Amino acid sequence: MRPSLQLSLLATGTLLAFSSSIFAAEAIFPDVPVGHRFEEPINVLVNAGVLTGNPDGYFYPDRQVNRAEMLKMLYKATGRLPDVNSRACFKDVERYSWYETYVCDGAAQRFVDGYSDGTFRPANPVNRVEALKMITQVIGIPVENIGEEARQVVNFVDVSVSAWYTKYLYAAYVKGILPIAGQNASRFYPDWPLLRGEAAAMIFNALNADLIERRQESSASSVSAIRSSSATSTQSSSSSSDASSYDVPFPFESAGKFSQRKSVTYRFTLDHTAVVSTVAKLQSGQPGSLTCRLYLMAESGFSYEYFMGFQEGSTCTLKTALKPGSYQLQLQPTIADTTFNVKSVTTTTGDGSDGFAEAQTLPFNLARTGTLAPGDYKDWYKFVVPAAKSMQISVSDSTQITCLVYPMEDVDLFGFSGPACNQHFEYQPGTYIIAVGRMFPSDARQTYTILAQ
Repeated sequence: MRPSLQLSLLATGTLLAFSSSIFAAEAIFPDVPVGHRFEEPINVLVNAGVLTGNPDGYFYPDRQVNRAEMLKMLYKATGRLPDVNSRACFKDVERYSWYETYVCDGAAQRFVDGYSDGTFRPANPVNRVEALKMITQVIGIPVENIGEEARQVVNFVDVSVSAWYTKYLYAAYVKGILPIAGQNASRFYPDWPLLRGEAAAMIFNALNADLIERRQESSASSVSAIRSSSATSTQSSSSSSDASSYDVPFPFESAGKFSQRKSVTYRFTLDHTAVVSTVAKLQSGQPGSLTCRLYLMAESGFSYEYFMGFQEGSTCTLKTALKPGSYQLQLQPTIADTTFNVKSVTTTTGDGSDGFAEAQTLPFNLARTGTLAPGDYKDWYKFVVPAAKSMQISVSDSTQITCLVYPMEDVDLFGFSGPACNQHFEYQPGTYIIAVGRMFPSDARQTYTILAQ
């Protein structure tokens, strides 16, 4: 037995809590034995749910990672959720595939780029420097242009200081993402495919580096307390600091400014069941748009129940039936340094199907017709799989309606893929929730059919 670190992953942003812990002498995977060079990062990230093994019980640390898999791993590591409306971005990205929204959302956020021929090549192995760029972009690690000083850090015979990727390599060494085990030689081999074990080590180091930097920034500056309403009187509040996380009583109203394109998080506790209306919007004259996502946080730090807002112009809206618990509202802009307003209050305009707690039972092999009335953003359904089976959740019309399947805590998923609507999937035993949402403007009426078979 040896001392190590155990990571607790929060579902919003790169908020990581490290505490002293001890791993059992028995290995989690037969091919990652005690003493393996990547044992610690693999075990930590697997325990946090960022990585998974394969159904046969092995991890395969020497297997190559493709471009789509790497992007999804980083989204899971940072608690990001791809916008379900992000689709049809590259001609070789298969529609309604497990990776489509990750790739398209990543492209929209400018985390990744395609090729000049209009392709993304999701199945291509990601090489070491491509992976470094993804890591810095998704996690939000600053990367600056470099000069001759880089020669003292990036001193590899196969790396040119003028190469496009050198600034990412330089940042990786300065921030402590590199080196990892096996990368201390005179060559870096930038074009080599990244392996699963290497990916685990680099992501682990990057999350740790980001946590340390955030703590240093937090201790170096004072955080302004946010003003918010009491339960009976909602007062507007704002902050001119760069703080990105606030604890507020519910209900609340606030104004603020994004720091670059970093997210802003509001944490609050709800002590009663309620339908909550949340409206976040950029202030008048601000460019771009923003996303809003609401998470119910479990004691473990994970979030199995989360809500993705309806975006219309520069406004993002949520109408959510919430049970008592601790919540985090995450706002993120598409354009850096924009200003915003947000308001979250209880409402009486729910339709009885506004969240996990109000999900309607969806029987197998029996089509149901639903309608999203004006001002109604999502309908929620629930089904339970008693034994593993191949099935499909079909929703019409998929080009006009969004559909997201949530595996609940009692579902054991393997690998990188998860269930998606309008495609067959090997559903594991457990509980699933489906959110069917609108694409049309909020004042339109949309009718759809949903079928589990």
